Amino acid sequence: MRLIVASALLAIVLAFGATLLFLAREEAPKALIQAELAGAKYSYARAYARDESTGAGGLTDHLAFIASFPQFTPLSAKDRAAASHVAITLTPKDDGLDPSERPAKLYARFLAPETLEGPGGLVLRRFEQGSPYDSEELLIAPPDGRSFFARCPKPDAGAPGEACISVFREGELDVEMRYPPALLEHWDALYDGARALIAKMTSRRRKR
Repeated sequence: MRLIVASALLAIVLAFGATLLFLAREEAPKALIQAELAGAKYSYARAYARDESTGAGGLTDHLAFIASFPQFTPLSAKDRAAASHVAITLTPKDDGLDPSERPAKLYARFLAPETLEGPGGLVLRRFEQGSPYDSEELLIAPPDGRSFFARCPKPDAGAPGEACISVFREGELDVEMRYPPALLEHWDALYDGARALIAKMTSRRRKR
């Protein structure tokens, strides 16, 4: 009898432990991670983390996030493969060329002369054959791309989903966004959403 009771109690303890482990795993994506980058402190849901370093938090040299578009909310592992999303990477600002100056001071000398109409009111410029960017196209917000630019692969390049790259500077950070070309139609929402998400992550930490 004692053996039966002991076995029953052991089964209950194991089941309880398994339930706690399951609940902990369920809550993990919702847990807030604390991190510090370039002198600023961040607080964000674990589900935003795109790599192990960002998921661990603490003092770091970069933060890599992934968010839905246009809501800029966290994505489940299943949704990351299916939904429209934006990958955002924060790094300390480069001492070199400000990202806003790249279209005029870095890319301009490699551009072909023709100017075409792009999505969302952007201007489409093609790179010359033989240039370092000849497999890509440059899209800029008029008049000169200082407010927004994107480098995207040519339509026939067969690039992966997060094909377009945009970079902007936010305080002491350089912010890189990667996203599908279809989202270029809403480039202003991309830019504003990324900035709002970064501000939310820093303001949340200040309130704690």
